[in-house]
Amino acid sequence: MDLRGVPARVAASWRRSVASGVHPTTVISEYYPDLDFDSRLVRYARPVIEQLVEQLGEMPTCVALTDKQARLLVRADSTSSMGRIADAVHFARGFDYAEGAVGTNGVGTVLEAGESVHIVGGEHFAECLQPYACAGAPVRDPFTGRLEGVLDISCLAEHSSPIMHSLVRTAAAHIERGLLADRNQLQQALFDAYTRLDARSRLAVLAVGERTVMANSPMQSLLEPGDLVALQEYARFVMLRRSTVDDVVDLPSGNHVRMRGSTVTVGGAVAGIVGLVTLLAEVSTPSRPAGGRRSVARPENGCPAWRAAWTTADKALRADDAVLVIGEPGTGRFTLLSHAYRQARKGRVVAVEAADVESGAEDVVARIRREPNPALVVLRDIDRLSEAAAARLLTVLTGGPDTRPSIAATAAGPADGELLTFFQTSVTVPPLRNRASDLPALADALLAELAPQRRVGLSREAQRLLQRYGWPGNLRQLREALEFALRRRPVGRIEVADLPAFCQSSPRVALRPVDEVERDAIVSALRDARGNRVAAAAALGLARPSLYRKIRQYGITV
Repeated sequence: MDLRGVPARVAASWRRSVASGVHPTTVISEYYPDLDFDSRLVRYARPVIEQLVEQLGEMPTCVALTDKQARLLVRADSTSSMGRIADAVHFARGFDYAEGAVGTNGVGTVLEAGESVHIVGGEHFAECLQPYACAGAPVRDPFTGRLEGVLDISCLAEHSSPIMHSLVRTAAAHIERGLLADRNQLQQALFDAYTRLDARSRLAVLAVGERTVMANSPMQSLLEPGDLVALQEYARFVMLRRSTVDDVVDLPSGNHVRMRGSTVTVGGAVAGIVGLVTLLAEVSTPSRPAGGRRSVARPENGCPAWRAAWTTADKALRADDAVLVIGEPGTGRFTLLSHAYRQARKGRVVAVEAADVESGAEDVVARIRREPNPALVVLRDIDRLSEAAAARLLTVLTGGPDTRPSIAATAAGPADGELLTFFQTSVTVPPLRNRASDLPALADALLAELAPQRRVGLSREAQRLLQRYGWPGNLRQLREALEFALRRRPVGRIEVADLPAFCQSSPRVALRPVDEVERDAIVSALRDARGNRVAAAAALGLARPSLYRKIRQYGITV
């Protein structure tokens, strides 16, 4: 591909488009019907978009807002003819305009580059988009700096003007100011609720938001630091799932507290949770097993949300109730069930995959009924079942003589509604990002499984790095990271440099394999240069601005 004379940012985008297998003549865009079309971002963008359309006057244009994955949330057209043109290339609400799907454009390329772009005519990768021009600008969360979406202006190429680029950047800044005001409103609402409760109570008061924690003097003196962090994580976990809380919470030290409170909302957005905390039982020493390392699944090796899930599942299994464990893949749903069941009944645990049910629900149930008691059959990922397979499974589970063993299931999201009638109890397992206080113990337990009898552990710096990372792959990804580290350092103290590069990267969007290779090379160079970005850029053969842009793009923290 001869790219002489092509602007550098466009040439880089074309190379990425080729690597992603983008079709050069047609737009193949996936449709997502279940997006949040009334999100906080959309609420603050709508008036800005309406004003921008009015400002553009009679010029045939469309203004669009996407989420951080380049999927269109809003589109406003200045003329009906422009709307028909946009529809013809699937530039419409719900469709994906990521660069890896449709090539160089004013949405996906903004997400890849991390900055505003103006793509005109032949600079588009796909031929069917070359009659058009588009200017896009990122919309960032003013507090975190994370990219939340893209604002785009599109028109016919002959109507393009550099002023489009200026207008879209200014409009994106207006949306960010709205988000800032909204964030301030959320924090103010949380503060007001906290001060009202603190003023009328002498008890310990705790307020927890996404990034904010407020605690009065009784609260600060009530718990040790590790317990306080664990309670905050529990509050963040429940505030997105319930409007009120009145829970007894088991803390890592062995203490038990009661938390009573309610969430604080502004315009449908959750600002946080505010509640009273009372100490129910206090132990003089930490309730940890003497000697040895702990299992990943043990209830004492977990934050309050994990302990609550274990306790509920354990009670259901002892009562022979069918229990459903909900959580993200890799969070330890099956592990929790199998360990809890073996502790309660000391029986056999059998896993049945969703694919087996799809191919023959009757055969699966026949296998279930042949299992000797005591036994627990875990139907894994029942939310992946088709409606027909779920209906067949429910029919055979509920029909005929009740000679089956105990039944449990796991799911990552909503399962078939009728199938849910079979279960008496459900529990939710927290994702690893809500278990930061558990990371040292979890890593220790996994190292004991991966390297039994070996003297191996994590340095303080490595522990802190693991606690800062978001772990989208949960415990499964943590295990992979430790396996990688053990290959580098089979015995002794694992340092930050022994951990995989992804532990020091929090990208805004999912990365392709080619991007992961580039990210790992950058992290390795920065580690070798001890964080010196000038030296790392020289070692990589990159210009310093390019390195800085890629560090922002991949969220690298070295």
